[in-house]
Amino acid sequence: MAIFTSVTYAQDSSITIATQTGNTLGLTFSGYQYKEPSLDVVISAPLLGVDYTGTYAFGNDWFAKADARYAYGFAKYSGSGTQNNIPYSYYDLRGLVGYDFNFTELGGFVLAPFTGIGYRYLFDNQGGQTTSGANAYNRSSTYVYLPIGVTHRMKVNDTHKLETVFEYDYLIQGTQVSQLSQAAPYLPNFTNQQTSGYGLRLSSMYQFDAWSVGPYVTYWNIQNSNTVTQTITVNRVNYRLTAYEPANNTIEAGIKVAYSF
Repeated sequence: MAIFTSVTYAQDSSITIATQTGNTLGLTFSGYQYKEPSLDVVISAPLLGVDYTGTYAFGNDWFAKADARYAYGFAKYSGSGTQNNIPYSYYDLRGLVGYDFNFTELGGFVLAPFTGIGYRYLFDNQGGQTTSGANAYNRSSTYVYLPIGVTHRMKVNDTHKLETVFEYDYLIQGTQVSQLSQAAPYLPNFTNQQTSGYGLRLSSMYQFDAWSVGPYVTYWNIQNSNTVTQTITVNRVNYRLTAYEPANNTIEAGIKVAYSF
């Protein structure tokens, strides 16, 4: 007589910690502060941001990423007087490539170093007048930089994981455009170049199902720009004007909520 036995095999629903092909949309809320210590200038703002990351895993532990971020808010200026409700925005575009190192024998985690190229553009729409009567002007800032970082990814349990990213950004080229002609029509606009500086990024995202949430912080430290001299003529008198962009630092800290698909 034949005896039949029914056996049920449980499927492994455990999540993977390897880099996966997919897309992620994020929403951020942060506090932003820019400082020029030598001039006692401070610009601060709450920022609302959106970002997107597309990831392609090649299947041999290599991966490529493209990400874009846009943030917007209304800033307060403090320096030569004060000024409120300044439209302030930036966007950041990056292309990255990296490799997964899987350390299963050491408790189960992945270290994924990466590098690539980044482009950051910021616009400070500050035209107007401060409380001291000084005429303000619009400024734009462009950074081209080399990101060098590492992602640490580990399981918390069978359905949750933690991803922490540390990154160093080497400034390749910074360009500052100051539209001084907005402050006075006889003044020229200045373009200054910055070649010395760096950025730091740290984030930690707790991931469950398709959602993730966590804090992040971004820091930039940029040194004095080159000096540019221009000649202007006012009432038939020639004047030589010299301008440079002073050393500055920027910090942004906030929280991000993201959805992966």
